[in-house]
Amino acid sequence: MTDISSRLDREFLGDTAWNYGAFALMAGTGVILNFFIAIQFGIETLGVFNQIYAVYIVAAQLAVFGIHDSAQKHTAEHHGQEDERQLIARSANLAALLIGAGVALIIYLAAPLIGRIANSASVGHGIAWAAPGLLFFALNKVQMGVLNGERRMRAFATMQSVRVLAILGVILVAEVQGWPGYLLGVSFTVAELVIFAPLLILVRPWQCRRNAAGARYWWRQHLNFGAKALPNGFLAESYLRVDVLMLAIFVSDEAVGIYSFAAMFIEGLYQVPTVIRTVVNPILVRLISSGDRRALARFGRRVMVMSLGVFATTAGLTYLIFPSLGPYFPDDLITHAYPVLSILITGLIVYAAFVPLDFMLMQAGQPGWQSVLMSLNITVNAALNITLIPVYGILGAALATAAAFAVSAVTLNSVVWWRLGMRGGLIFAETRLASMPTQQAGDR
Repeated sequence: MTDISSRLDREFLGDTAWNYGAFALMAGTGVILNFFIAIQFGIETLGVFNQIYAVYIVAAQLAVFGIHDSAQKHTAEHHGQEDERQLIARSANLAALLIGAGVALIIYLAAPLIGRIANSASVGHGIAWAAPGLLFFALNKVQMGVLNGERRMRAFATMQSVRVLAILGVILVAEVQGWPGYLLGVSFTVAELVIFAPLLILVRPWQCRRNAAGARYWWRQHLNFGAKALPNGFLAESYLRVDVLMLAIFVSDEAVGIYSFAAMFIEGLYQVPTVIRTVVNPILVRLISSGDRRALARFGRRVMVMSLGVFATTAGLTYLIFPSLGPYFPDDLITHAYPVLSILITGLIVYAAFVPLDFMLMQAGQPGWQSVLMSLNITVNAALNITLIPVYGILGAALATAAAFAVSAVTLNSVVWWRLGMRGGLIFAETRLASMPTQQAGDR
């Protein structure tokens, strides 16, 4: 198992470098995007855009239905088995097509209602323009899952970068053409259309031998795995947006704009350990399948140290640079957003070491328990937000979210100890242990 671990470590470093390059481009583009909207369209439009984005990304998880998690996990598990890989990809695409189309239609029809709930007609109009993108998001997410499972991280990183550049391009066109703020929602649909064909060409899900029995088997596997993984995917993407969604109910669009400006930096910082998680996931599948818990524990601790070090450096630089942005933004935006940023960074630094491994149960074939864990975390997050926002406004949302980050670190360490038998959890995992629990037993 030592040779396997060494080879995985070498590949891991190369994959991580590629994905950090893509992340740097995505983060820079995201900052430019939010700055551009705030300056050219105004703080209120920034609030509208981020509310559209929050609803879109939550709905997107329903559209993909956890099928991408199944595609990623099972592709990694059947590494080198081309016929099986093609069956996995094709059946996953068919499932995503049907479910994604249904969710896209529902969100489109519900857009006016969502606008009324958010007390903003502009939010409703923007969601209607973004809704068609949900179908293509579901299909694209499946292709990305296959690429991740195959560890084709260069292609994965490139497509991630193209997506965010396409969103930025549409918003630049919107400003030149003088479009109203709600039309920025169409950027999500256009971005998914741009990467749709290249992803299909990369994965080629149509190239598999006819095997009706195999196709039915993988269809059932994807739906079963996806149904159990859905709450995790849905809630994981919602985790950093619970505060924005709840603020939309309690405070004005302008206040949401101030908070979402600071939250934009936190979302970017959160991606620092998340990039590592994307690379780590298929490695965890292979280490867990090998039954070498000693190698798994060693690898996990190295990943945690690396994640915390990179995050602390990036967060520190962000915290120091943020005040100098004041002269470039109107209405004392930086002054109002700085306390929010300070609170959120403090909470996230506790969780940063754990984020790369927080899908560990999923990779062990326990999507149901993974969803239970995320449900617990987001319930704590939501409860804290709904308690503190009415009293303290945007500072209450920051305090609630920061506390939820710290709680999530504790729950992840505890559940890995319990479900995977790693005594001491991720921090003090004992290395003298028997084989890993089987995935069949995991979700029973």
